[in-house]
Amino acid sequence: MMQHTLRTCMALLCLIPGMGQSCGYDALYPNPFEQSWPGTVNIAMATAAAVSSDRLASLPPLTGEAGFTRSQAWLQSLKSRFQKAGIQGGISILLIDSGLWSRVRGKESLLLQLHTPGPHPTDRVMLLSEAAINAMLEGTLTIERALQLGVVELQGDKSMQLQRDLQLALSSQA
Repeated sequence: MMQHTLRTCMALLCLIPGMGQSCGYDALYPNPFEQSWPGTVNIAMATAAAVSSDRLASLPPLTGEAGFTRSQAWLQSLKSRFQKAGIQGGISILLIDSGLWSRVRGKESLLLQLHTPGPHPTDRVMLLSEAAINAMLEGTLTIERALQLGVVELQGDKSMQLQRDLQLALSSQA
């Protein structure tokens, strides 16, 4: 029943002009190496290097509904950890493997928006690979190490507040 509802919602979003944003899970998204957002190619290459040198665990590739569901679970878990740590929203997240843009917004109560058209102009921006978000949520990769490896990039974070927020959020279990 849940799968049927999810399929129906995704199909309806695609029919509404401007509402459905395509990503790799929709089978409409191009090669991740062709993405136009600055930094995505570097993260893809750094992730491949980290996986091939066993510094980051590889993930089985999932596409379509299964891939979207897995990414949604990761993003929901990250949002829950932000909420538990008392971190405010205003964070746009790009999973570079699929091109899935998402946004965590709100102050006391956070909301996760999936399939956003890109970052909100005032948001802090986090670019990362699926392998990176999985490892960070499992506790096998710190944000500091992820930044060193180049599998995560925090754009517009000159004060390093987003890095501190991620460190706090990832240290809590949701």
